[in-house]
Amino acid sequence: MLPILFGPIRERYANRPGGYTRVLRIEPLKEDQAASAILELVDGPKDMRFALTAKTLANLRAQGKEVNEVTAGNMEKVTRFREGGQQKLEEMVQRIMALEEKDEVVMEEPKKRRVYPEQNRSR
Repeated sequence: MLPILFGPIRERYANRPGGYTRVLRIEPLKEDQAASAILELVDGPKDMRFALTAKTLANLRAQGKEVNEVTAGNMEKVTRFREGGQQKLEEMVQRIMALEEKDEVVMEEPKKRRVYPEQNRSR
């Protein structure tokens, strides 16, 4: 991992003044309702905020609506330090729109994980 950290990842963040990670809070995954989150590197190939902003833009365009302040702010955040950010965002929006036209986007419910095995309570 060190060659990756001090190679391509170092180069990705060389011009960034800080803020290399993002914490995304998600629904509790376990039945004990413990807080859950995803820690991700920003501006990476699997940047969730980038993907969700592209999805929102695709939905707004499909509905013929204007971009609101929150989406405009997210567009600024996800493209500010990303090399070719505006173009990459537009490419992802086009890909999402193409998938939605083909009805290939299928949302599945996540599997619930059981932390504690069910116990037989009959005595």
